[in-house]
Amino acid sequence: MRLSFRRMISAVLAVCMLLSFLPAQAEGTDIKALQTRLLDLGYEIGKADGILGKKSSAAIALAQTLLAEQGFDIQSTGTPDAKTVELIMKEENSGLLQMLVKGSWGSRVKEVQQKLIGLNLMRSHADGQYGTNTATAVLTFEKQLAEQLPDQIKPDGKLTTDEYKLLMSDLSKYGFEAPIYFDDTRPETLKETYLYAKHACLINASTGETLLEKAADEPAEPASTTKIMTLLTALSLCDPDKSVVIPEEAADIPADSTRVPVTPGETMIMRDLLYGMMIRSGNDAANAVAVLCSGSVDAFAEEMNKTAVKLGMENSHFVNPHGYTAEGHYTSARDLVKAARYGLTLKEFREIVTCMWYTLPKTEKRDEELVITQKWEIFNPLSEYYIPNAAGVKSGYTSTAGFCYVGAYQENGITLIAAVMGGQGRNMAWTDLKRLFAYGMAVTN
Repeated sequence: MRLSFRRMISAVLAVCMLLSFLPAQAEGTDIKALQTRLLDLGYEIGKADGILGKKSSAAIALAQTLLAEQGFDIQSTGTPDAKTVELIMKEENSGLLQMLVKGSWGSRVKEVQQKLIGLNLMRSHADGQYGTNTATAVLTFEKQLAEQLPDQIKPDGKLTTDEYKLLMSDLSKYGFEAPIYFDDTRPETLKETYLYAKHACLINASTGETLLEKAADEPAEPASTTKIMTLLTALSLCDPDKSVVIPEEAADIPADSTRVPVTPGETMIMRDLLYGMMIRSGNDAANAVAVLCSGSVDAFAEEMNKTAVKLGMENSHFVNPHGYTAEGHYTSARDLVKAARYGLTLKEFREIVTCMWYTLPKTEKRDEELVITQKWEIFNPLSEYYIPNAAGVKSGYTSTAGFCYVGAYQENGITLIAAVMGGQGRNMAWTDLKRLFAYGMAVTN
């Protein structure tokens, strides 16, 4: 019995010791004071409630990592041992503990990411998580600034409090050229460094002259701007006034595709199908058009490639009619502008891509008329991104292609065509378009 009792006591003590190391179980006034200190340092852990939960433990672990990297004999456990608490509470360690590094999170990180995006140094979303993409962008920022401030900046991908202040300041005084520093009152000074898009091309449609470009010949995913080529190819192969029956292949599209919708077996006029494909960006309509014009999606893609060759599109290859991400499916900003320029010389193409709204009639599969509209901000007079005189042509987006747009602009007898690709957001694309068109008019007039 004595042996059994000793074993029982040992087991109880072991459990107690284990529980003492579980962060979620710790609480009290000391923890509350530590949480208050962490909040003051900018760690977003919720409220100081004296309970050591997951967020508090993660903040402590991050603080321990920062301290260890500076030579303190401490391990990153997330447990507030006496030495950890002492070091965190010391005011002299504040600057160190406020560094932003991999593993940091919160509104300050998101603020940093938004600034890096505005500087065109980061091409992913601002999610408030300091990961590899953020660290790489910070390193690029540090390297650029270190050329002018070698004694203050040590490039390592970690953002000190002093570097944070510099990043959030007006960096144009250090020679940074970025979209957020462009003076829109001087459109004639636009350069590629002031565009958000990864790729861009602006031409005078009358002469074909390239007015401004940015990586315009680099192949990139076009997303649904692919449908410009689909429309051009379809108009060369099919009668738009012909009555057609939607084939089964219309339903053979990725689950997250945009749809008109059209239904296999539905009878429609080809023209209605084309409007649905361009205004609603229906992938179902694109597949239907391909099969109705060429017998199969693959055969139609070959026709698209023949059209591209005829138009001198040297950096393009298409494998589907809708633009969903696929291996071997790409084009360039310059090639998209070439396609749009040719298309706008065709009456049918021009009418479809500049149409703001269209009514699809009833069919045996649809009991009511369907009104489809262009809802982009550049066509809305109430939007800050409104572009008077903008006319069509086609947008596109996938998570890998980013936001893409090909658009036309007409003023005083001048027609400009611009393409932007690889944008991180729709509003950034609209900003680029406004700047490109303003620049085009400034240097053309």
